[in-house]
Amino acid sequence: MHLTPELPRISVSVKAAVVRHGAVLLLSYEDESGFHYNLPGGRARTGENLRQAVRRKVKQETGLEVTASRLLCVVEYVPDTWQGEFGDLQKVQFNFLAEQQDDSEPRFPDDPDPIQVGFEWVPLDRLEAVHLLPRINQSLLTALRGELSDPFVDRW
Repeated sequence: MHLTPELPRISVSVKAAVVRHGAVLLLSYEDESGFHYNLPGGRARTGENLRQAVRRKVKQETGLEVTASRLLCVVEYVPDTWQGEFGDLQKVQFNFLAEQQDDSEPRFPDDPDPIQVGFEWVPLDRLEAVHLLPRINQSLLTALRGELSDPFVDRW
């Protein structure tokens, strides 16, 4: 008899808030969820630390060289809590402030995501109004201001 409960499979991902001149870089998408934005980022690889994953994913998705600085917030997605709205895999997303290393502009990669339609520098004072997935607009703004009392966000 096996008494240890089964451990969940959890996807670990990173996102980067690249802020420049009072605006944050968002990637725009059009898919079954409609038009929406995401921060650049994605899944970390086995053996890769989170800051390395930020650097790799931002470079891959935007062509920008960044350095992950401080952790802004951690977002958890549990499928049962959200009736599977974002799939059936439990996810943990680490959101970092990322410093751009030069003044280059974002560009599409050679093999772009087919649902990505563009990039936009969204002024921070407009961030609450955009359709950002996961829905962490307010938590992200509060974290960017250094005012987030609990960096763990369990509401998508």
